[in-house]
Amino acid sequence: MLSLHSRRLFPAALLLLLLPLAAFSLGGGAVAHAQERGDQSALRAAAEESASDGTAADDVAARRFRTSGARFVSAVSESAALRQGLKFDDHDGARRGADAFDMPAPVPAVPAWQDPQGSPTPTPTPAPLTSGQKMSRAFKRAFLSPMPYASSAFSATLTQIREDDQPHKTTGDKVADGLSRMAISFSRSATRTIFAGGIYASLFKQDPRYERSKSKSFGGKALHAVSRVFVTRDDDGNLEPNYSRFAGVMTASALSNAWERSTPGHDRIGVDATFRRFARSFLTDAIVNVLFRELLPGIF
Repeated sequence: MLSLHSRRLFPAALLLLLLPLAAFSLGGGAVAHAQERGDQSALRAAAEESASDGTAADDVAARRFRTSGARFVSAVSESAALRQGLKFDDHDGARRGADAFDMPAPVPAVPAWQDPQGSPTPTPTPAPLTSGQKMSRAFKRAFLSPMPYASSAFSATLTQIREDDQPHKTTGDKVADGLSRMAISFSRSATRTIFAGGIYASLFKQDPRYERSKSKSFGGKALHAVSRVFVTRDDDGNLEPNYSRFAGVMTASALSNAWERSTPGHDRIGVDATFRRFARSFLTDAIVNVLFRELLPGIF
């Protein structure tokens, strides 16, 4: 009889011992859940308090949570992101929640003057020359540069080779003719340089300086050199027809009639001769630009 009651009381006693442990576990979970909900409510209240009265996040966090403002702001932002991300009502909602954590960092804006690839900035336009500077430069290039003397000697030699041989002229006469031809060529060159690079460059407000090509290929350099026979830059840096060159070459070709002299088979005085000299200047200037201003810039 006693043994039967003992067998019935043993399970009851075991159940009585387990009930307090289960109650304690459930109570602890509820307390933790309530505390978490209370922390979220407190976070929202602290954020509203900081926004309403202008109190710094550091002060609110230190007063309510005993933590720094950075951790407080991080907790508020992460809580908002979690609330948004966990609204999985549809596929788009889940994707928006994931995007809240996967957004790339903003790319810093690059100033307009800075090349994002790190390449050097373009070379600034040189300061325009004054009229006095243009005239001084023209006189120096006309009389103090070795190039006009060398080109005049070369031109006189070619002219003498093309001349018809006169049987009555001695060797001394031919040398004198060659020197005269050199003086005529130098006078025309100096007149052209002064008018084109000094007087007309000042009147038309154009830059007489040659602008070298930025191309690395021979074709690019040659094309640029030929184009600069027809166009140039004004004092503001804008491209326009090379009026100063056209006017200077025509003036020098016309004034050459005052000291030119015709020879048998070669008429060098008059309108036709003037325009022939003007037309030949385009070919001559193109060759000079390619050879001496692009390929050998240190000479000319």
